[in-house]
Amino acid sequence: MKYDLTKETEIKRLKRKLEFLLEKGAKVDLKEVRKTRTVSQNAYLHVVITLYGIEYGYTIEEAKTYLKRTCDFMTYEKNGQRFLKTTRGMDTKELTEFIEWIRNFAGQQGLYIPSSEEYIENRFLIDQEIESYKQFI
Repeated sequence: MKYDLTKETEIKRLKRKLEFLLEKGAKVDLKEVRKTRTVSQNAYLHVVITLYGIEYGYTIEEAKTYLKRTCDFMTYEKNGQRFLKTTRGMDTKELTEFIEWIRNFAGQQGLYIPSSEEYIENRFLIDQEIESYKQFI
């Protein structure tokens, strides 16, 4: 069940539900509902990764894997093994952090990747450049 804790009536409903579950001795799973990433944010992530790949001669999958391996917060360990996080389950904040990390990382290497606003303004030209490299990426 989801509750909007900015509304007093929802807070009261949640408290009643919690009291009921406490009396029952139930097991519960409480978690914050985060904004899911947007389609446009996801599309921009792929543009950023593609531009990086084009610059350094990687396919899109190679660029994505390399960038995840290089970014500390995109890996985790389990049973002594290192794994890559997927972007699929990321919320808007997490995805924004990853995109900004990629842009900063690329900038440190001398590659400027346009902001999302710049991409929107110059979308035709950027998409045209990406399209010209499609056979390689």
